[in-house]
Amino acid sequence: MKELPRLPFDNPAALGVAPKMRALQQEGPIARVGTPGGDAWLVTRYDEVKALLADPRLGLSNPEPVQTARSAARSFMMALMAGDDYDTEATRHPQMRELLVPRFSTRRMRLMKTRIERHVDELLDELAAGPAPADLHRALSFPLPTMVVCDLLGVPLADRERFGQWARGTFDQSDDQRAANTFKQVADYMTELVARKRVEPGDDILSELIAEKNGTLSDAYIAQLGNAVLLFGYETTIVRIDLGTLLLLRNPAQRAMLAENPALAPAAVEEILRLGVGGKGSNALIPRYAHSDITVGETVIRTGDAVMLAIGAANIDARAFPDPDVFDLTRDRRTSHMAFGHGTRHCVGRVLARIELTAVFERLFRKLPGLQLAVPEESLRWQEHRITGGFDEIPVTF
Repeated sequence: MKELPRLPFDNPAALGVAPKMRALQQEGPIARVGTPGGDAWLVTRYDEVKALLADPRLGLSNPEPVQTARSAARSFMMALMAGDDYDTEATRHPQMRELLVPRFSTRRMRLMKTRIERHVDELLDELAAGPAPADLHRALSFPLPTMVVCDLLGVPLADRERFGQWARGTFDQSDDQRAANTFKQVADYMTELVARKRVEPGDDILSELIAEKNGTLSDAYIAQLGNAVLLFGYETTIVRIDLGTLLLLRNPAQRAMLAENPALAPAAVEEILRLGVGGKGSNALIPRYAHSDITVGETVIRTGDAVMLAIGAANIDARAFPDPDVFDLTRDRRTSHMAFGHGTRHCVGRVLARIELTAVFERLFRKLPGLQLAVPEESLRWQEHRITGGFDEIPVTF
Protein backbone atom coordinates (compact mmCIF):
# COMPACT_ATOMS: atom_id res chain seq x y z
CA MET A 1 0.00 0.00 0.00
CA LYS A 2 1.38 3.38 -1.04
CA GLU A 3 2.34 5.61 1.89
CA LEU A 4 0.29 8.79 2.13
CA PRO A 5 1.91 12.23 1.89
CA ARG A 6 2.15 13.54 5.43
CA LEU A 7 1.38 17.02 6.73
CA PRO A 8 3.08 19.29 7.56
CA PHE A 9 5.03 19.32 4.30
CA ASP A 10 8.67 20.37 4.36
CA ASN A 11 9.35 23.79 2.93
CA PRO A 12 12.89 24.95 2.14
CA ALA A 13 11.81 28.61 2.18
CA ALA A 14 10.73 30.83 5.08
CA LEU A 15 7.70 32.01 3.08
CA GLY A 16 5.36 30.46 0.57
CA VAL A 17 3.44 27.27 -0.11
CA ALA A 18 5.43 24.05 0.24
CA PRO A 19 6.47 22.31 -3.01
CA LYS A 20 4.54 19.14 -2.10
CA MET A 21 1.36 21.17 -1.61
CA ARG A 22 1.82 22.70 -5.06
CA ALA A 23 2.41 19.27 -6.59
CA LEU A 24 -0.78 17.84 -5.08
CA GLN A 25 -2.73 20.85 -6.36
CA GLN A 26 -1.52 20.13 -9.88
CA GLU A 27 -2.62 16.50 -9.57
CA GLY A 28 -6.18 17.27 -8.52
CA PRO A 29 -8.41 19.23 -6.15
CA ILE A 30 -8.38 16.69 -3.31
CA ALA A 31 -5.93 14.14 -1.96
CA ARG A 32 -5.69 11.75 0.98
CA VAL A 33 -2.91 12.72 3.41
CA GLY A 34 -1.59 11.76 6.80
CA THR A 35 -1.62 14.25 9.67
CA PRO A 36 -0.46 14.11 13.31
CA GLY A 37 -4.12 13.51 14.26
CA GLY A 38 -4.83 10.83 11.67
CA ASP A 39 -5.63 10.60 7.97
CA ALA A 40 -7.53 13.45 6.30
CA TRP A 41 -8.64 14.84 2.97
CA LEU A 42 -6.55 17.77 1.76
CA VAL A 43 -8.34 20.19 -0.58
CA THR A 44 -6.04 22.57 -2.47
CA ARG A 45 -7.84 24.19 -5.42
CA TYR A 46 -9.62 27.54 -5.17
CA ASP A 47 -13.12 26.60 -6.36
CA GLU A 48 -13.32 23.47 -4.21
CA VAL A 49 -11.93 25.18 -1.08
CA LYS A 50 -14.36 28.08 -1.46
CA ALA A 51 -17.34 25.79 -1.98
CA LEU A 52 -16.46 23.64 1.03
CA LEU A 53 -15.92 26.65 3.30
CA ALA A 54 -19.53 27.62 2.56
CA ASP A 55 -20.89 24.06 2.76
CA PRO A 56 -23.00 23.51 5.92
CA ARG A 57 -22.11 19.83 5.80
CA LEU A 58 -18.62 20.67 7.05
CA GLY A 59 -18.16 21.71 10.66
CA LEU A 60 -15.52 22.19 13.32
CA SER A 61 -16.83 19.41 15.53
CA ASN A 62 -16.24 15.73 14.89
CA PRO A 63 -19.41 13.62 14.69
CA GLU A 64 -17.27 10.78 16.06
CA PRO A 65 -15.29 12.55 18.81
CA VAL A 66 -13.87 9.36 20.28
CA GLN A 67 -11.62 9.25 17.22
CA THR A 68 -10.39 12.82 17.58
CA ALA A 69 -6.77 13.28 18.64
CA ARG A 70 -6.09 16.92 19.54
CA SER A 71 -3.55 18.89 21.49
CA ALA A 72 -4.82 20.92 24.44
CA ALA A 73 -4.19 24.07 22.37
CA ARG A 74 -6.38 22.81 19.53
CA SER A 75 -9.11 21.79 22.00
CA PHE A 76 -9.16 25.28 23.54
CA MET A 77 -9.39 26.82 20.10
CA MET A 78 -12.32 24.62 19.08
CA ALA A 79 -14.16 25.40 22.31
CA LEU A 80 -13.73 29.15 21.86
CA MET A 81 -15.12 28.85 18.33
CA ALA A 82 -18.14 26.86 19.61
CA GLY A 83 -16.90 23.90 17.59
CA ASP A 84 -16.03 21.40 20.29
CA ASP A 85 -19.41 19.62 20.50
CA TYR A 86 -21.19 18.11 17.51
CA ASP A 87 -24.58 18.19 19.25
CA THR A 88 -24.44 21.93 20.01
CA GLU A 89 -22.28 23.49 17.28
CA ALA A 90 -25.23 24.23 14.98
CA THR A 91 -26.89 26.40 17.64
CA ARG A 92 -23.94 27.78 19.64
CA HIS A 93 -21.93 29.09 16.71
CA PRO A 94 -24.72 31.28 15.24
CA GLN A 95 -25.47 32.61 18.75
CA MET A 96 -21.82 33.55 19.18
CA ARG A 97 -21.71 35.34 15.83
CA GLU A 98 -24.98 37.14 16.57
CA LEU A 99 -23.34 38.70 19.62
CA LEU A 100 -19.90 39.40 18.17
CA VAL A 101 -20.59 40.56 14.60
CA PRO A 102 -22.24 43.85 15.69
CA ARG A 103 -19.23 44.55 17.93
CA PHE A 104 -17.02 44.48 14.81
CA SER A 105 -19.23 46.50 12.48
CA THR A 106 -17.52 48.38 9.66
CA ARG A 107 -18.71 51.67 11.18
CA ARG A 108 -17.23 50.90 14.58
CA MET A 109 -13.95 49.70 13.14
CA ARG A 110 -13.59 52.84 11.06
CA LEU A 111 -14.14 54.93 14.18
CA MET A 112 -11.09 53.15 15.64
CA LYS A 113 -8.97 54.05 12.62
CA THR A 114 -7.54 57.28 14.07
CA ARG A 115 -6.50 55.58 17.30
CA ILE A 116 -4.88 52.71 15.41
CA GLU A 117 -2.96 55.12 13.20
CA ARG A 118 -1.75 56.96 16.29
CA HIS A 119 -0.51 53.71 17.79
CA VAL A 120 1.39 52.92 14.57
CA ASP A 121 2.95 56.39 14.44
CA GLU A 122 4.10 56.16 18.05
CA LEU A 123 5.59 52.70 17.62
CA LEU A 124 7.40 53.63 14.43
CA ASP A 125 8.75 56.83 16.00
CA GLU A 126 10.15 54.80 18.89
CA LEU A 127 11.67 52.27 16.50
CA ALA A 128 13.24 54.99 14.31
CA ALA A 129 14.70 56.77 17.32
CA GLY A 130 16.27 53.63 18.74
CA PRO A 131 19.42 51.73 17.86
CA ALA A 132 19.82 49.49 14.84
CA PRO A 133 19.71 46.61 14.31
CA ALA A 134 16.36 46.25 16.06
CA ASP A 135 13.65 43.62 16.28
CA LEU A 136 10.68 44.71 14.15
CA HIS A 137 8.55 41.95 15.68
CA ARG A 138 8.99 43.24 19.23
CA ALA A 139 8.90 46.91 18.24
CA LEU A 140 5.85 46.88 15.95
CA SER A 141 4.27 43.59 14.92
CA PHE A 142 3.66 42.28 18.44
CA PRO A 143 2.60 45.44 20.32
CA LEU A 144 0.23 47.00 17.76
CA PRO A 145 -2.46 44.28 17.53
CA THR A 146 -2.18 43.73 21.27
CA MET A 147 -2.86 47.44 21.92
CA VAL A 148 -5.85 47.35 19.58
CA VAL A 149 -7.41 44.32 21.28
CA CYS A 150 -6.82 45.94 24.68
CA ASP A 151 -8.67 49.01 23.38
CA LEU A 152 -11.55 46.83 22.21
CA LEU A 153 -11.92 44.93 25.48
CA GLY A 154 -11.18 47.81 27.84
CA VAL A 155 -8.00 46.14 29.11
CA PRO A 156 -5.33 48.38 30.66
CA LEU A 157 -2.47 48.78 28.19
CA ALA A 158 -0.08 47.91 31.02
CA ASP A 159 -1.37 44.32 30.79
CA ARG A 160 -0.76 43.93 27.06
CA GLU A 161 2.59 42.15 27.38
CA ARG A 162 1.28 39.32 29.53
CA PHE A 163 -1.82 39.04 27.33
CA GLY A 164 0.44 38.40 24.38
CA GLN A 165 2.46 35.78 26.19
CA TRP A 166 -0.71 34.05 27.39
CA ALA A 167 -1.99 33.76 23.83
CA ARG A 168 1.28 32.28 22.67
CA GLY A 169 1.23 29.77 25.50
CA THR A 170 -2.42 28.84 24.93
CA PHE A 171 -1.78 28.07 21.26
CA ASP A 172 1.42 26.08 21.90
CA GLN A 173 0.76 22.56 20.63
CA SER A 174 4.07 21.22 21.91
CA ASP A 175 3.24 21.53 25.62
CA ASP A 176 -0.26 20.61 26.80
CA GLN A 177 0.44 21.60 30.40
CA ARG A 178 1.70 25.03 29.41
CA ALA A 179 -1.32 25.53 27.15
CA ALA A 180 -3.66 24.60 30.01
CA ASN A 181 -1.89 26.85 32.51
CA THR A 182 -1.84 29.90 30.26
CA PHE A 183 -5.44 29.41 29.15
CA LYS A 184 -6.48 29.33 32.81
CA GLN A 185 -4.67 32.64 33.35
CA VAL A 186 -6.52 34.16 30.40
CA ALA A 187 -9.88 32.84 31.64
CA ASP A 188 -9.30 34.01 35.23
CA TYR A 189 -8.25 37.48 34.09
CA MET A 190 -11.24 37.83 31.76
CA THR A 191 -13.67 36.66 34.45
CA GLU A 192 -12.33 39.30 36.85
CA LEU A 193 -12.47 41.95 34.12
CA VAL A 194 -16.13 41.18 33.33
CA ALA A 195 -17.03 41.48 37.02
CA ARG A 196 -15.23 44.85 37.12
CA LYS A 197 -17.07 46.05 34.01
CA ARG A 198 -20.44 45.25 35.59
CA VAL A 199 -19.62 47.82 38.28
CA GLU A 200 -17.65 50.26 36.12
CA PRO A 201 -18.74 49.92 32.48
CA GLY A 202 -16.77 51.62 29.72
CA ASP A 203 -16.75 52.10 25.97
CA ASP A 204 -15.70 48.54 25.16
CA ILE A 205 -16.99 45.21 23.92
CA LEU A 206 -17.30 43.59 27.35
CA SER A 207 -19.46 46.44 28.67
CA GLU A 208 -21.69 46.19 25.61
CA LEU A 209 -22.10 42.44 26.05
CA ILE A 210 -23.02 42.93 29.70
CA ALA A 211 -25.87 45.21 28.58
CA GLU A 212 -26.93 42.90 25.73
CA LYS A 213 -30.24 41.01 25.94
CA ASN A 214 -31.37 43.09 28.93
CA GLY A 215 -28.33 42.07 30.94
CA THR A 216 -29.20 38.38 30.93
CA LEU A 217 -25.90 37.00 29.60
CA SER A 218 -23.89 35.30 32.32
CA ASP A 219 -20.46 36.52 33.37
CA ALA A 220 -19.02 33.15 32.36
CA TYR A 221 -20.42 33.40 28.82
CA ILE A 222 -19.30 37.01 28.40
CA ALA A 223 -15.82 36.03 29.60
CA GLN A 224 -15.77 33.20 27.06
CA LEU A 225 -16.62 35.65 24.27
CA GLY A 226 -13.92 37.99 25.59
CA ASN A 227 -11.42 35.14 25.53
CA ALA A 228 -12.30 34.47 21.89
CA VAL A 229 -11.82 38.12 20.94
CA LEU A 230 -8.52 38.26 22.80
CA LEU A 231 -7.00 35.02 21.59
CA PHE A 232 -8.18 35.26 17.97
CA GLY A 233 -8.11 39.04 17.72
CA TYR A 234 -4.48 39.76 17.31
CA GLU A 235 -2.11 36.81 16.93
CA THR A 236 -2.94 36.38 13.24
CA THR A 237 -2.46 40.12 12.66
CA ILE A 238 0.96 39.96 14.32
CA VAL A 239 1.90 37.19 11.90
CA ARG A 240 0.65 39.19 8.90
CA ILE A 241 2.67 42.29 9.78
CA ASP A 242 5.84 40.20 9.87
CA LEU A 243 4.97 38.31 6.68
CA GLY A 244 3.93 41.49 4.89
CA THR A 245 7.21 43.19 5.71
CA LEU A 246 9.16 40.20 4.39
CA LEU A 247 7.08 40.02 1.21
CA LEU A 248 7.68 43.69 0.47
CA LEU A 249 11.38 43.36 1.16
CA ARG A 250 11.40 40.51 -1.36
CA ASN A 251 9.71 42.76 -3.93
CA PRO A 252 11.68 46.03 -4.03
CA ALA A 253 9.89 47.48 -7.08
CA GLN A 254 6.49 47.01 -5.43
CA ARG A 255 7.85 48.37 -2.18
CA ALA A 256 9.10 51.49 -3.99
CA MET A 257 5.66 51.98 -5.57
CA LEU A 258 4.05 51.73 -2.15
CA ALA A 259 6.51 54.13 -0.50
CA GLU A 260 5.86 56.66 -3.25
CA ASN A 261 2.09 56.22 -3.16
CA PRO A 262 0.68 55.16 0.25
CA ALA A 263 -2.79 54.99 -1.32
CA LEU A 264 -1.65 51.60 -2.64
CA ALA A 265 -1.52 50.25 0.93
CA PRO A 266 -4.96 48.53 0.75
CA ALA A 267 -3.82 46.72 -2.42
CA ALA A 268 -0.58 45.74 -0.69
CA VAL A 269 -2.57 44.38 2.25
CA GLU A 270 -4.67 42.17 -0.04
CA GLU A 271 -1.54 40.71 -1.62
CA ILE A 272 -0.02 40.18 1.82
CA LEU A 273 -3.16 38.37 2.95
CA ARG A 274 -3.23 36.27 -0.23
CA LEU A 275 0.46 35.32 -0.24
CA GLY A 276 1.23 35.35 3.49
CA VAL A 277 2.09 31.71 4.19
CA GLY A 278 4.99 30.92 6.51
CA GLY A 279 7.13 27.89 7.22
CA LYS A 280 5.32 24.62 6.64
CA GLY A 281 2.01 26.43 6.21
CA SER A 282 0.54 26.15 9.72
CA ASN A 283 -1.28 29.48 9.22
CA ALA A 284 -2.85 28.45 5.90
CA LEU A 285 -4.85 25.29 6.70
CA ILE A 286 -8.43 25.26 8.00
CA PRO A 287 -9.48 21.98 9.67
CA ARG A 288 -13.04 20.68 9.33
CA TYR A 289 -15.04 17.46 9.74
CA ALA A 290 -17.71 16.12 7.43
CA HIS A 291 -21.12 16.08 9.12
CA SER A 292 -22.57 14.12 6.21
CA ASP A 293 -21.26 12.63 2.98
CA ILE A 294 -19.89 15.20 0.48
CA THR A 295 -18.76 14.57 -3.09
CA VAL A 296 -15.80 16.53 -4.45
CA GLY A 297 -15.13 15.64 -8.05
CA GLU A 298 -14.92 11.86 -8.08
CA THR A 299 -14.12 11.62 -4.37
CA VAL A 300 -16.70 10.98 -1.64
CA ILE A 301 -15.84 12.47 1.75
CA ARG A 302 -17.60 10.28 4.30
CA THR A 303 -19.33 11.47 7.47
CA GLY A 304 -16.74 11.91 10.22
CA ASP A 305 -13.81 12.29 7.83
CA ALA A 306 -11.29 15.02 8.66
CA VAL A 307 -10.85 17.65 5.94
CA MET A 308 -8.01 20.17 5.65
CA LEU A 309 -8.88 23.20 3.52
CA ALA A 310 -5.62 24.60 2.16
CA ILE A 311 -6.45 28.29 1.83
CA GLY A 312 -2.79 29.11 1.21
CA ALA A 313 -2.70 26.81 -1.82
CA ALA A 314 -6.12 28.02 -3.00
CA ASN A 315 -4.84 31.60 -2.90
CA ILE A 316 -2.09 30.75 -5.42
CA ASP A 317 -4.25 28.60 -7.68
CA ALA A 318 -3.53 29.77 -11.24
CA ARG A 319 -7.13 28.87 -12.15
CA ALA A 320 -8.24 31.78 -9.98
CA PHE A 321 -5.24 34.13 -9.96
CA PRO A 322 -3.16 34.87 -13.09
CA ASP A 323 0.58 34.79 -12.29
CA PRO A 324 -0.37 33.68 -8.77
CA ASP A 325 3.10 33.88 -7.21
CA VAL A 326 3.65 37.47 -8.32
CA PHE A 327 3.20 40.17 -5.64
CA ASP A 328 1.27 42.73 -7.70
CA LEU A 329 -0.17 45.95 -6.32
CA THR A 330 -2.15 46.45 -9.53
CA ARG A 331 -3.77 43.01 -9.52
CA ASP A 332 -7.42 42.72 -10.56
CA ARG A 333 -9.36 42.19 -7.32
CA ARG A 334 -12.51 40.65 -8.74
CA THR A 335 -11.43 37.26 -7.41
CA SER A 336 -11.25 37.42 -3.63
CA HIS A 337 -8.65 35.55 -1.59
CA MET A 338 -9.66 33.36 1.34
CA ALA A 339 -7.23 34.47 4.02
CA PHE A 340 -10.24 35.26 6.23
CA GLY A 341 -12.12 32.13 5.26
CA HIS A 342 -15.53 32.22 3.59
CA GLY A 343 -19.12 31.40 4.43
CA THR A 344 -20.67 31.15 7.87
CA ARG A 345 -17.31 31.26 9.66
CA HIS A 346 -15.96 34.21 7.68
CA CYS A 347 -13.61 36.00 10.10
CA VAL A 348 -15.51 38.46 12.31
CA GLY A 349 -12.47 40.73 12.68
CA ARG A 350 -11.51 41.03 9.01
CA VAL A 351 -12.37 44.76 8.74
CA LEU A 352 -10.30 45.54 11.82
CA ALA A 353 -7.36 43.47 10.58
CA ARG A 354 -7.39 45.32 7.26
CA ILE A 355 -7.44 48.69 9.01
CA GLU A 356 -4.46 47.72 11.18
CA LEU A 357 -2.45 46.33 8.28
CA THR A 358 -3.24 49.31 6.07
CA ALA A 359 -2.13 51.71 8.81
CA VAL A 360 1.17 49.83 9.09
CA PHE A 361 1.99 49.58 5.40
CA GLU A 362 0.96 53.15 4.62
CA ARG A 363 3.72 54.24 6.98
CA LEU A 364 6.42 51.60 7.41
CA PHE A 365 8.57 52.25 4.36
CA ARG A 366 8.00 56.00 4.35
CA LYS A 367 9.11 56.25 7.98
CA LEU A 368 11.97 53.77 7.49
CA PRO A 369 12.94 54.02 3.80
CA GLY A 370 16.17 52.09 4.35
CA LEU A 371 14.52 49.18 6.15
CA GLN A 372 16.24 45.86 5.45
CA LEU A 373 16.65 42.50 7.15
CA ALA A 374 19.69 42.41 9.42
CA VAL A 375 20.05 38.64 8.92
CA PRO A 376 19.61 36.29 5.96
CA GLU A 377 15.93 35.48 5.43
CA GLU A 378 16.66 31.76 5.67
CA SER A 379 17.84 32.22 9.26
CA LEU A 380 14.37 33.33 10.40
CA ARG A 381 12.59 30.59 12.34
CA TRP A 382 8.89 29.95 11.87
CA GLN A 383 7.29 28.65 15.10
CA GLU A 384 5.73 25.41 13.88
CA HIS A 385 4.56 24.42 17.37
CA ARG A 386 2.04 27.29 17.53
CA ILE A 387 -1.33 26.87 15.85
CA THR A 388 -0.99 30.31 14.29
CA GLY A 389 2.69 29.85 13.46
CA GLY A 390 4.63 33.09 13.21
CA PHE A 391 8.09 34.41 13.96
CA ASP A 392 9.42 35.48 17.34
CA GLU A 393 12.04 37.83 15.90
CA ILE A 394 12.53 39.92 12.75
CA PRO A 395 15.95 41.61 13.05
CA VAL A 396 16.13 44.73 10.84
CA THR A 397 18.37 47.68 10.08
CA PHE A 398 17.19 51.03 8.80
